[in-house]
Parts: sequence; C-alpha cells; structure tokens
Amino acid sequence: MHILEAFVFILTIMMMWILMSKKTINKQLMIVLLSVTLLVLILHLIFDGSRWQLYTLYTTIFMIVIVISISKIMNISIKRGIRTSITIALTLLLVISFLSAIVFPIYDIPTPNGDFLIGTESFVIEDESRYELYSDDATEFRKIKIQIWYPAESVDGYEQASWLEDGVVVSRALSKDFGFPSFFLDHTADIRSNSYLGAPISSTSANYPVIIISHGWRGFRNIHTDYAEELASLGYIVIGIDHSYGSVATVFDNDDIAYINQDALPPRETTPDFLDYANQLVYTYASDISTTINYLEDINASNSRSKFSGRLDLDKLGLLGHSTGGGADVAIALNDDRIDAIIGLDAWVEPIDETEISKGLSIPSLFLRSGAWETGNNNTNLFSLIENSTFPPELYQIEGITHYDFAMVYMYSPLTKYIGLSGKVEDKYLNLILKSMITDFFNETLRNDTNSQINPDAWEEVRSIPTP
Repeated sequence: MHILEAFVFILTIMMMWILMSKKTINKQLMIVLLSVTLLVLILHLIFDGSRWQLYTLYTTIFMIVIVISISKIMNISIKRGIRTSITIALTLLLVISFLSAIVFPIYDIPTPNGDFLIGTESFVIEDESRYELYSDDATEFRKIKIQIWYPAESVDGYEQASWLEDGVVVSRALSKDFGFPSFFLDHTADIRSNSYLGAPISSTSANYPVIIISHGWRGFRNIHTDYAEELASLGYIVIGIDHSYGSVATVFDNDDIAYINQDALPPRETTPDFLDYANQLVYTYASDISTTINYLEDINASNSRSKFSGRLDLDKLGLLGHSTGGGADVAIALNDDRIDAIIGLDAWVEPIDETEISKGLSIPSLFLRSGAWETGNNNTNLFSLIENSTFPPELYQIEGITHYDFAMVYMYSPLTKYIGLSGKVEDKYLNLILKSMITDFFNETLRNDTNSQINPDAWEEVRSIPTP
C-alpha cells in the first residue's frame, strides 16, 4: 500500500471516529481535518491514480464529509438510529476497500542486482516465410512482438517503462484467462519496471552476450521481466518474445491485437490427438525463436541503422524458457548451432518427437524442475534427452514450488498461495534462488566465469536429480 493511500485510510478512520462521537468537536478542527483529508485524497489521485480497490473508500469519504458537515458543522440533528445505520454502512465500505487493497496490492518489481542501468524497446517482426496457423486468415503471415532489455548508459530524461508495456489490454486478457472480472488485475498496469524506454546503450563494452526468453502457454513476454532486468543489469542484452496466440494478448498496435487461441492447445482429457496439437505449438514457438535470431542478425549487421548494430554478441547466445517456451528452446537447440547455452524451467519436452529427443544436446544446459512436476509424462522425454546429450545437462528440483512459481505470479496477489498458483517457498527468497542459478549458469557458459558455478548446497530447497 502506497504512503498516500495509507494516509487516506488513517484520515478516513479519524473522520469515522468524529462521526460516531457524541462529544462536541471543535468546528475549526473538523474543518481542518476535512480539508487535509480532501487534500491528501487529491494528491493520491494525482500521484498514485485511482484504482478499483479504493472505489468504496472514495465513496466512504464523500459520504462522511456530507454527514459530518450536516451534523457536526451545521448543527443539524441526525437521529441516533440513522447515524448508527450510516456508520455501519460506511464501516462496511471502508473494510471492503481495505481488504481489496490488501488482496490486490500494487507491488514493486524486484530491484535488479547488477551495476548497469536498464533500457528497453519493443519491435514487431513479421515472418513472411511462415503463414499464421492460429488466426482465421489463412493468408496471414506469422507475426510476433519482441521486447529488448539492455545495459543503458544513462536514463536521465527517459520515461520509466511500465511492467506491462501494453497496459490494460494484457491485464484484462489475463483476468479473463483466470476467470476473473475484467478489471480485477487492472492495477498491474500501473506497476513500473526498472527499465527506461529508448535509453542509450552503455558504452562500457563493445558488445554484450544475448539471451532470448520464451514464456509458456497462456503467458506473455513481461511475465519474466524480473529475469530480463536482472540479466540486463549484469551486462546481457535480453530479448523477450510474445508468442502470438499462445500469449494471453499480443498487441501489435491499437487495432491489431492477437488474443490467445484456446484451440491451439485443447484440453488433454478430451482430445485424443492432444500431443499433435502440443507438437505443433512447441514447434511454432521454436520457429518464433529462429525468426527472432534472424532479426537480431539483421539489426546487428554493420550496415544496419539500428542502435543495436554491432552491439549484440551473437557468438554468445543463450536461451531461457518456461514450460512450452522451455520445450521450444530445446526443439530449436537440437538443430540450430547458433545456440550456445540453454535453461529450461519446467521445460515441456513431452511433445517433441522421440527421434529429435534422441539427438541429445551438444551445448551446456540447465533444467530446473518444480516439485509439482516431479512426476508426470514429461519426465520420460526429459530423462531421455539428458541421457542422449553429449554435453551432460544439469537437472535440479526445487521443492515446495509450483509450475507457475517460475513466472511472476507473485505480482498478482498474496492469494496465489491459497489458490494453488504458488507453493510454500517465500516469494523473495525463491526469486533470489532462481536469479542466482540463472545468472551463475549464463555467466559460466557465456562468459567463461569459473567463479559463477552453481552451488545447489546453498539452498535446502534445491536438490540435484540423478537420471535413471
């Protein structure tokens, strides 16, 4: 809860006490209190903005001001029963607002630990070599949106980016996906990131290693902003992909939005050929990664007018993916020698063909598995992949977390732990574990930093998993 919001609540409670008091209250004191409350409310609306969680608080203040003005300042008698009823109603409204603010708070994104400031920009990429499989228009080419986070030279004079760069379009699509009323997650569109739009790239290094992040099914590119900003602050250029029609919403412009296509991955229980759908989805994601790398090569070329020309070290290219995005990372890394390292967070490799899995990986790889995925069909292909890899992958399990704990579900509500989205591991502590393991792995594999080797013994929740 922001400081101005807290003051509004405190001042409202003080006015409630005056309303219930039977004693004569100094009129000048009441006028000052009412004036201060309205001033703080106005400042809150200017600096914090209104949000639906506080609508009943605003109503409470308005009604209290009217009742106190009538009964205490104008000395017009209000019958005891009516005043009691008004007090009960206002108290109920105040409690509803307070609980709503607690259940759906505006959190701050974790602060990155690196020394670099962070800039960010977004781009739309159209791949004319592929037709879109998930739209109603069979002649439409595949189109995706990417966001780049990078070390910045300075952020003075540049606008701080929102966490959800595409705002309420994404927050409302996410609410719909959860089955909430559309406005329930609107507050997340007000959250600011640690990045600045269009800031100049740092001149500390001639170029920077590159990491591409892929979200899971029903995710979106900003769901892994915490990892992206952490890596960018440490001197990586990070690209997050919105996988169109697999993302809850991909906003190309105000009139061109690709919402998730639920038919792309129908329910397993009622779909006999479910794995065929899953295979197509994973390989669509994988092709998006290939398209992104091609685009990065273009803007990195010496004849490119892009600010990123020559700044991307594409000889040091890593992939980080969650769920379907992790499976796509594996699918592309099995065949594309431009990839140098890969991390899979509950990587969904089950849909990948066995003939592909049998190739194994020839690059460093790290797989982190949630306790929730300890059992299941995915492990068959995962263990086979590990056994067939010429460069032995590392596999660790993090106990007490769910599949969704690898994403930023902690930004929505403290209720996530009570409805099964999050596990029992404390959010900040888990974020520390994941950031540490991810950065240590990429520092070791992309920068040859031998001091950054993963030490699973540092956390009791992490255990190494031997393959059968």
